[in-house]
Amino acid sequence: MERMEQVPQVDIHTHVLPGLDDGARDEREVLAMLRIAVEDGTSVLVATPHARRCTAAAARTTADRLRELLAREAIPLALLVGMEEQLLPDLPERLARGDALSLGDTPWLLVELPDWTIWPEDLVERLRAIRALGFWPILAHVERYVPVQQRPERVLEAIEAGALVQVNADSLFGHHGPAAQRVAALLIRARAVSVLASDAHKPDHRAPRLRAAFERVSRLAGEDVAEELRRTAQAIVSGALVHPPQPDPALLQTSPTLLERLRSWVGV
Repeated sequence: MERMEQVPQVDIHTHVLPGLDDGARDEREVLAMLRIAVEDGTSVLVATPHARRCTAAAARTTADRLRELLAREAIPLALLVGMEEQLLPDLPERLARGDALSLGDTPWLLVELPDWTIWPEDLVERLRAIRALGFWPILAHVERYVPVQQRPERVLEAIEAGALVQVNADSLFGHHGPAAQRVAALLIRARAVSVLASDAHKPDHRAPRLRAAFERVSRLAGEDVAEELRRTAQAIVSGALVHPPQPDPALLQTSPTLLERLRSWVGV
């Protein structure tokens, strides 16, 4: 088996397109973010602005300008573009009209719950409607959703409907609170997570770093799990089909002990 560091580091979820959403504000900030990503080992990065804050045309145009800036600054990073879509009933219509962007023009589509406090009763139907159009959904930062923090086994419903599960790298270090940190660690140990991403917004807060999180995954669940997360991110930007995982339902439904909580905090 190849060593983990030989697999390209790919970040499929970032907010680096300046001025489009709550991510990078200007050229100075985006350059700082992209240099951080390269120094951390990322070679391919997908810009995924919030879809409700910009148009697909604006995202593509801004990404083109950013690629020119990357070339002028000699920053060795491949930049792809997509969107972080809300999983609303009108999403299939947006996809059909071309108003929604998949990741790097692949079939993979990054989606988030429109309300992080509510788990949609028709989640399966919404995911299946996307798949019926030929797109493959990735459910973003699931560990931050209150219903998943309350019942981690909810992710099984999304996985069974054909979605991949994405967790934010900085959640593993408690940057989104103890509940998100605990659930992120649990989902990884239960092998419910398919991809790790930064969800980067700023150079000094929620920066585009992944390396330390992969190291923590190795400690939590084994180097083979970290390796698989890296391979999946690479497969996504290549447009390759990735089959949903087969997580451990019993582990997901187990109430965390004090020891489990401590493990999620210290990453062992």
